[in-house]
Amino acid sequence: MEENPISGSATEEISGRWAAARAQPIGKAYRDGTDRAVSPATTLARVSPAMAAAGITRVANVTGMDRIGIPVWCAVRPASRSLTVSQGKGVTGDAAKASAVMEALELWHAETHHLPLRYDTHRALAARGETVLDPMTLVRCPCSEYAADRPMRWARGWDLIGGRPAWVPYEAVHCDWRVPVAPGDHAVQNGSNGLASGNSLLEATVHALCELVERDAIVAAQDAGDLLAAPRMVRPETIADDSCRDLLGRFRHAGVDVLVWDLTSQIGVPVFNCLAVETDTPWYHPLPQTQGSGCHPRRAIALSRALTEAAQARATVIVGSRDDIGRDRQSWYFDPEQRRAVGDAVRDRPRRDYGQAPDIDHRTVNEDLDWLLTRLTAAGIGSAVVVDLTIAELGVPVVKAVVPGLRWRPWEE
Repeated sequence: MEENPISGSATEEISGRWAAARAQPIGKAYRDGTDRAVSPATTLARVSPAMAAAGITRVANVTGMDRIGIPVWCAVRPASRSLTVSQGKGVTGDAAKASAVMEALELWHAETHHLPLRYDTHRALAARGETVLDPMTLVRCPCSEYAADRPMRWARGWDLIGGRPAWVPYEAVHCDWRVPVAPGDHAVQNGSNGLASGNSLLEATVHALCELVERDAIVAAQDAGDLLAAPRMVRPETIADDSCRDLLGRFRHAGVDVLVWDLTSQIGVPVFNCLAVETDTPWYHPLPQTQGSGCHPRRAIALSRALTEAAQARATVIVGSRDDIGRDRQSWYFDPEQRRAVGDAVRDRPRRDYGQAPDIDHRTVNEDLDWLLTRLTAAGIGSAVVVDLTIAELGVPVVKAVVPGLRWRPWEE
């Protein structure tokens, strides 16, 4: 681990890397259910050499395990230090396959300890004039043992709002979930929230920030009791996007009710949550009720992500291979009381138009990032630190974003 503060050369290196990444406009050549610089097929071709290094032994199409027909794929890494099975979804088979592979790759990057780290206390770092995130401003684990004079591991990131390097608790960055934990851990909540990959550093960063905003909006709605509230429920007939209407039609054709809520928070980035449920399934053949959520400057993409995630969750529960679905979580999917509550919600009259959600359609990924940072700053967020996890030899851009003030709950991942 590094024992010295961030040196001038290190500051110049990280500053130059981000300046170079933001200097070149990145267009959006692929816009079917997502905004990407290249098509999913091209992404798969680019990252396929990294799959063996990451321990991916199998990529499988599990769409047919359910009857909805929305593409769902999985990628398997038997030697994983976190999840051995990663899921992917999309409006096309290639998009779902790329989603699964990229999720597996980003987790592998976050499990692999390749970053230069500091082992120090928050108090000592701050006293030396370092820019350092205060763990008290992050989501802390229930058993937090944090103290300002307790040494812990720190990783270096780049504060996109402050425009300078910053130290972040490494526990908020990595996804190595083996035990026993390293000295100094059990301070902040560890998880994959804010972990993202992409075709470029900026593309990965946009998707990481969107995930953080999405999870924060869900927590805000839960705390306000609005998660299933009728005033936020979207009238399906007002959804004008053809791709989203097609996804809704697939659910409907399969006999699955889908409820959609607009959970856009004060940050102003579109967030949708949806619930897919069969209220009249017989007791002897229950099927899971599942949720999906999505966030993106374009509301159609935010909704598409929510719908495809709900379909992905159904297939995941049916397949039964996901490591993080324990007995308690499994019970929720089939809980009759929850199903009855959903039935009551179905009978509520939706009151919100889809068009009430914001909708920002930029030409470049750069503009998306600038707009997201503007929205975060307007909401009172003072730091948005991104740790670059990319391994140059593999060439798969992966980041972990950490934004103090944005909340999440690990069981919602």
